Amino acid sequence: MDNIATHNSTDPKVISEDEAALYDRQIRLWGLEAQQRMRNASILMVGFSALSNEVCKNLVLAGIGSITIVDEKLVTPEDLGAQFYISEDCIGKNRVESAVEGLRNLNPRVKINVITANVKTLSDDFFTDFEIVVLTECDLSTMKRINNLCRNVQTKFYTADTYGFFGYIFCDLIKHDYIEDRKETVTSKTEEAEIKRVKKEEEFVSLETALSKTWNNMTLRQIKKRVSPVIFGIQVLWQFQEKHQRLPKSNENDIKEILDIRNDLLPTISVDISVLDDDFLKTLVLNAQADLAPVCAIVGGILSQEILKVLSAKELPVNNFFLYNGLNGSGLVHRLDPTTTI
Repeated sequence: MDNIATHNSTDPKVISEDEAALYDRQIRLWGLEAQQRMRNASILMVGFSALSNEVCKNLVLAGIGSITIVDEKLVTPEDLGAQFYISEDCIGKNRVESAVEGLRNLNPRVKINVITANVKTLSDDFFTDFEIVVLTECDLSTMKRINNLCRNVQTKFYTADTYGFFGYIFCDLIKHDYIEDRKETVTSKTEEAEIKRVKKEEEFVSLETALSKTWNNMTLRQIKKRVSPVIFGIQVLWQFQEKHQRLPKSNENDIKEILDIRNDLLPTISVDISVLDDDFLKTLVLNAQADLAPVCAIVGGILSQEILKVLSAKELPVNNFFLYNGLNGSGLVHRLDPTTTI
C-alpha cells in the first residue's frame, strides 16, 4: 500500500515544454491558464468501481496534477466484466492496488496516491485538503457528511453512481465563477460576430438541501412529463441502503420492501407513487448491483468532462443533478433546489 502523501504542494508546478506539446490540443481548446490549473489540481476519488475507472482514466489523460484514490474493496469475479485494469489474477486482491499501475502507465506525469481504507474511518480533516472531492459507492449519510465538510472549507463536491441501466451525478460547487463566450449581434452579413467573454457566477446547494425539495408546485402530469423517474428511484435505493448497509437484491422480500419505501417516501415530498411504477422499480432493483460498461462509460465520461470544465472555468457546469436512464437513452439535468422549479 502506498503511503499517504501530502495532497497539495506549496509551490504551483509550471507546465514544461514537453507537457505543453503533450497537451497541445487541450491548451488550444481552453487555454494555457486552464491547463495550468489542471496541472496543479488535487482530486480525491472515493471508491474504485467501473465508474471510477472511467473517470480516473479521463482525468489522468487530461493531465490532472494528482489523484488520491480511497478504496478498501477486493476484486470479485463480477468486477472483471466492467473494469479494464484488472484480470482474473487480481481476484481477492485490493481493487485499486490491482489497477493503479495501469492508470500510472497512461500518464506518468500524474501523481496517483492509493489509500486502502474504509472512507467512513477517515477523519474530517482528511477531506479538507483537496480541490475537488468525488464520491462513488457511498451511502446517503456518508455523502451528506462529506458534502457538508467540503462546504465548510469551500471544496467542490461530486457524488455519482450507476445501477445497471441507470446512473446519476450530483454536483455542489457552492459558488462557482466561470467564463461564458457570447457572440455579439451583427448588423450586416459581411460583419463578423465578435466573441465577448462574460464572467458569471453560479450558486449551488448541498445534497441535503437538494433532497429536501418538495414537488407540490408541479402537477402529476408535469412531473411525469418533465422529471426523470431516476431521481426518485435513487432516493428509494438510498433509503433501503441506509437501513441495510447494502443495495437491494432481486428477491421477493427486498422488492416488497423497496415498494413499501416508495409508498412511504414519495408522499412526504408531494409526489404520487404512480411516478415510480412497480415495473420500473423492479427493473431498478434487478440492476442495482450490476456494473454495465456502456453505462459507466457514459456517466463516467460526463462526470470527468464536468470536473475538467470546472477546473478550466469555462462554461456553466451541471447544476445540480445529471440523471441517466439507459432504458430510453435519456440524460437529463435537473436543478433540485427548494427555491426553484424545474
